[in-house]
Amino acid sequence: MLSAAAVLAGLLLNSTLGWTWADPIAGLVIAAVAVREGREAWRGDACKKPVGSLTSEDTDACSCC
Repeated sequence: MLSAAAVLAGLLLNSTLGWTWADPIAGLVIAAVAVREGREAWRGDACKKPVGSLTSEDTDACSCC
C-alpha cells in the first residue's frame, strides 16, 4: 500500500507541479519498501511462524500464506 501511495504521489507531483525530482524519490521509497518486505520474507516474519511449520502438512499453519 505504501508503494502504491509513493507512485501516486510521485506522479501527481511531477504532473501538476512539474517537480521532476519527485519520481526518483518515489522510486527510492519503493525500493526501501521492497527491501523491508524482502527482509521480512527472508526471516520468515510474514506469518510470525518458522518456515518449517509453513512447509509441513500441519493444519495449524498460518492462513495468510
